Amino acid sequence: MKFSGNCAWVSRTAVAVSLLAAGPAIAQQQEAASDSDIVVTGIRSSLQGALNAKRNAPQVLDAISAEDIGKFPDKNIGEALQRVTGVQISRADGEGAGVTIRGADPSLNRVEINGTTALSTTVGGGRDVDFRDLPSEFVNRLEVVKSATADMTEGGVGGTVRVITRRPFDNGGKTYVAGSAQAIYSDIADYMDPRVALIASDTFADGKLGILVSGTFENRNVESHQARTTGWVRLDSDPTTPGLQAYDLNNDGAADFFPDIPRYVINRLETRRYALNGILEWRPSDDLTAYVEGNWTRSNQSVTSQFLQTGTSGGLVDVANTVIGPDNTVTHLEMINNPALAQTSQLGVSYRNILGDIRRTTYNLAVGADWTSGNLKLSPKISYSKAQAYNNEINATAAVTGMSSLIVDYNNPQQAPQIILPNDPTTIAGINQLTVLRRPRYDDQAEKMAKLDAEYTFDTGFLTSIKVGGQYRDLTVKSRFYSRTTTLNGFSNPAVQSQISAIVAGNAGLGTSPFFNTGNLGFDGGYTGWLNMTQAVADAVGVPDPFAPGGCPANADGTCQVFTDTWEVGERNIAGYAQAAFAFDVGSVAVSGVAGARVVNTQVDTSGFLRTAQPGGQPALISPVAYDSKNTEFLPSINLKAELIPNTLMARLTASEVMARPLPQQLAPRFTLDVVGLSGSRGNPALQPFRARQYDAGLEYYINKTSFASVTYFRKEIGSFIQNTTEPFTDANGVTYAITVPSNGTQKVTINGIEAGAQVAFDFINVPVVKHMGVIANFTYSKDSGYEGKDFFTGDSLPFQGLSRKSYNISAYYEDDVFSIRGAYNWRSKYLITAVGRGNNPEFGEAYGQLDASLNLNLMKDVSLFLEGVNLLDATRKENANSIYRRTIIETFGRRVYGGIRFKL
Repeated sequence: MKFSGNCAWVSRTAVAVSLLAAGPAIAQQQEAASDSDIVVTGIRSSLQGALNAKRNAPQVLDAISAEDIGKFPDKNIGEALQRVTGVQISRADGEGAGVTIRGADPSLNRVEINGTTALSTTVGGGRDVDFRDLPSEFVNRLEVVKSATADMTEGGVGGTVRVITRRPFDNGGKTYVAGSAQAIYSDIADYMDPRVALIASDTFADGKLGILVSGTFENRNVESHQARTTGWVRLDSDPTTPGLQAYDLNNDGAADFFPDIPRYVINRLETRRYALNGILEWRPSDDLTAYVEGNWTRSNQSVTSQFLQTGTSGGLVDVANTVIGPDNTVTHLEMINNPALAQTSQLGVSYRNILGDIRRTTYNLAVGADWTSGNLKLSPKISYSKAQAYNNEINATAAVTGMSSLIVDYNNPQQAPQIILPNDPTTIAGINQLTVLRRPRYDDQAEKMAKLDAEYTFDTGFLTSIKVGGQYRDLTVKSRFYSRTTTLNGFSNPAVQSQISAIVAGNAGLGTSPFFNTGNLGFDGGYTGWLNMTQAVADAVGVPDPFAPGGCPANADGTCQVFTDTWEVGERNIAGYAQAAFAFDVGSVAVSGVAGARVVNTQVDTSGFLRTAQPGGQPALISPVAYDSKNTEFLPSINLKAELIPNTLMARLTASEVMARPLPQQLAPRFTLDVVGLSGSRGNPALQPFRARQYDAGLEYYINKTSFASVTYFRKEIGSFIQNTTEPFTDANGVTYAITVPSNGTQKVTINGIEAGAQVAFDFINVPVVKHMGVIANFTYSKDSGYEGKDFFTGDSLPFQGLSRKSYNISAYYEDDVFSIRGAYNWRSKYLITAVGRGNNPEFGEAYGQLDASLNLNLMKDVSLFLEGVNLLDATRKENANSIYRRTIIETFGRRVYGGIRFKL
């Protein structure tokens, strides 16, 4: 086991955590009295808070309160949100990263921190928020709003995630200090890492001025292992004849699929995360509240990911020894080299490391107030948000080209590639090329916002209030990309072969991380280690400087800036709205609601560069280009609720129009090529937004202050959406690439679904142990129609991208005054990732489920020890190219265990 950070306290914490084993015995001795209606502490208190938020909201809304987050093993906001009905998350190396709501891609959801936009740190320019860097300790409540009202900022087709942080007056003006210290153990990385959090608040000036500050720090060593096949393609059996003469080795009349770039991957990431939150709030009277608040996060990530990868395009298929299995897919491939090809295109293997570092920074600052005079309330607010991502990627690769043969076998329970090479990958045998590539990218997003809301309430009558407001938002997204390569090629220049051999022999280390033979991926075999192209290798070759003039003479300025992937997108939004709240009785049934409309005008300005090759070896002509577009959206909405049984049974009906804007990188005038995969992508400045009409009809039954059950039917009619299409592009050398282009789909897609959820505390059962237990469960079923996406090869219809037909969450808990335990299982069915992946196959994420659990022992009133486990069943994440026999990713990231102490003063 390895330790990171300053872990002197870890051993003391570990000893303290071991006391948890005594929890059940202590609990039996200190059973507390129960009241089925009055529950004010612990898990039940948090469930009451979430229930009240759901019941009182005018929209369809689900919530998780602070205690709920604190007691689950959820260390960032994304992992906490996976417990919400209709929400699934995407994971990066096992950590919750993105959030999908009712099947909508993470980029189609709006995320707010106390009403201020949370921007994206996605490399390359996106709208999805990376929740890995947002700690759950800051949060008072999380809300997922699934139906819109006119006063909500537009941008969430799936929904809006509201992150509501703790505030100075939450504790009735009393001094409040709380914190935690814990150790994190990841079994694959075999590291013990620290994480600490502290929050404090107090009031001054006779209780009129409040201040809250909080901060977290963690050092995380994350490791994940992957067996990957980058794509599945149809190979040409006769390259001398025009057109594709695809192999059909089993003679069934259908072409066979061969693996494209099978590889093993060991991802190693060491991340230091820092987060700060501060709020200054002034309440001189009951009629005025003013505040200044801000949040800052920083993630410094060091990358040392290690690859063993090979290609199959440079060989000739050994027909006699290659086996075709189900779905016309190779299960055993043998190839021999094709020396007729250029050296860099022949059969080979690469030992490649992705090195460098990634830095993500976000901050936002807001100033606002709520002022009430009689029946009028004014709420002005201005804010500034910033997100920066810097990816300083360095690739160091040693290649064996002109390799005599290659075997890749998939005949194992996981259908994972078992690569068999003619050379020993733990030696330098056959290495004849070294390449060091540096590709830094800078992404910056900034938003300025100003708004004013005015609400007038009525004392009597049908209308209870009228609310109007206006908002201005100015978003700017910039991306700059550079790339420069240094290559030592001993195949074409034998004079440098001795230099290559000396560098690798002196600086490459054997990758010793246990891999396939651990059984993590379901079979024994493959390679347990291979040459490790460390930073020392990159330094010995010489890391190229892409900023230095003269490095890339094809550019007029001599630098290695990739102008065709350097761009800026500006987006200015002016919105106004009006809405009315009303209440009336239909017989004995109380009905209330909110109806209104929002109008938003968006002006988009995009700029970039057009690169034109010049004759005679002259530097390429770099010409700036710019485009602009405008659109205006009218977004009406109505939300109704009726108390069929007062305080017990409630019905909801909603109808609204929603929209979400294209990704900045989709709008940008950019153009990229992948010379290995013969693919590429470009932007489309003419893209229109996603537009949808959505409806909800639901029943909510509130059993008591802690328990409820609900069922909701939802329908989403997507009238405009963005899909990726492909088009051919032939370069000056006659090479044809498949270019991915975003475009607005012409078909109308409808998603119908059912959400059902319940939380039940068994405190009404006066039986020891049972009365301290409870269950929380939810289930979502969704089905789409109208999507015209087809499998390129079979013509079969595809589901709408990102939509899992089924998903559920279930958790159970026990809690008394001393001891609590929780277990939670989260599951989603398969979903479409892209309709056209590498090799033209659609790609799917397979069904995935994960079990997490937590234990908590109260040593005294405000001090507790905890032990938490994430992914206890060691679930494996899988993706495939439309068949389980064509798996593209098999990833294992192991279990994580947290142990530590919480305190509150």
